[in-house]
Amino acid sequence: MTYSGFTWIKASVRKLVYLLSAIAPRSNKKAVFGSYKDQFCDNSKYLYLHWLQTEFIRCIWISGNKELVKQLQTQNREAYYRWSVKGMFHSLTSQYFFYNSYIGDINQWFANGALKVNLWHGLPMKKIEFDIEHGPMAEVFNPQGSFAHFKQKLFAHQQYIKPDLMLSPSPLIDKLFSSAFKLQSKQILRAGFPRTDFYCHQDRTQSQQHKPIIEQLAFKPTKNQTNPSVILYVPSWRDSHQTANPYTQAFDWQQLSSHLVKHNQLFLVRLHPNEAQLAKDFTALPNIINISDFEDVYELLGQVDLLITDYSSLFIDAMPLGIPVCFYRFDEAHYMQQCRDLYPYTQTLPTIAPQCIHFAELLAQLQPQAIVQQKQQYQTHYQQVEQLFWSNEAEDAFCALERHLTKEGIKEQAVGVQS
Repeated sequence: MTYSGFTWIKASVRKLVYLLSAIAPRSNKKAVFGSYKDQFCDNSKYLYLHWLQTEFIRCIWISGNKELVKQLQTQNREAYYRWSVKGMFHSLTSQYFFYNSYIGDINQWFANGALKVNLWHGLPMKKIEFDIEHGPMAEVFNPQGSFAHFKQKLFAHQQYIKPDLMLSPSPLIDKLFSSAFKLQSKQILRAGFPRTDFYCHQDRTQSQQHKPIIEQLAFKPTKNQTNPSVILYVPSWRDSHQTANPYTQAFDWQQLSSHLVKHNQLFLVRLHPNEAQLAKDFTALPNIINISDFEDVYELLGQVDLLITDYSSLFIDAMPLGIPVCFYRFDEAHYMQQCRDLYPYTQTLPTIAPQCIHFAELLAQLQPQAIVQQKQQYQTHYQQVEQLFWSNEAEDAFCALERHLTKEGIKEQAVGVQS
């Protein structure tokens, strides 16, 4: 890509702003939070909600979505628009940044000098960040030549800002995160994740987050559709920039819908935020429900009877709940060639679930009896893989972070202190 002279100047000025933000005085009594695509989701959301409840530290949500900010404010949660005076002030003066992807989830130009905690949004199967060697993202993280590298550090600014701390639930993830983000072992904290630990702290009988799934969906069951079983489809983002909608080619949606109605099943589709618009092409049929606009799926996982994915790591988060999994990799050859490689460890994992390439194979796995049989058929390997990702040594995410931040200098509660 060719950049104009003005674009070079603008990028250089922004880089200077980032460097100068290191001199801003920062308070260790407050933390700012944000998420990708200006959503309210994933690990940073659940850490923010938990600390609001426990009043461990003053929690401030920063977003470029003004409607989201207003919504949080009406719920008596502290939140500010990224480029408002208060949004910029708190980004410049908070000691702690908690984000799900990059510092730009909050403010990528005001993060220097803060302790940056990348809570990352998945446990990697496909290569991430500086481990990417093939596909479009390799040009960002591993450009060829010193000038290309310099240019990427300037124009892909936030991708090159290393976090100060990451959470990891097992030695395997330690190794992957250390390599992908170029971290030292002391920058890895053995812990679970807020998104998976949050509901362990909730009273499920009282929490509004645990309403029955049908009450949260635009679905009106008939007399024969009471208590339907729930199938959740969450595919990975295909970053190879395909022109055609890959999901219209991979499914016979009419046949699927007929099957779902016959067997009293709901098929929830949640596409990656970068592909969410594609769902409109196939989610108007009975019992197929588009939830791509949901903040995330963690509040629903406990009510899911089968998870279908391809290369997404969501199945790893579902394993402690014992949810059966089915892998539908309809474009595996293309994905491996045009997108990203998988990490080598994935080639040696025991088989924990059926792996389908063709739609007819997938449909066979959606038979109610097939779902029931899965748990018994794959139980031993399922437990082995769960232990690989979720070490018994992993501490609760909230306790681990609180202990770490206390060592960093939090001595007293900061709630109620307003600037």
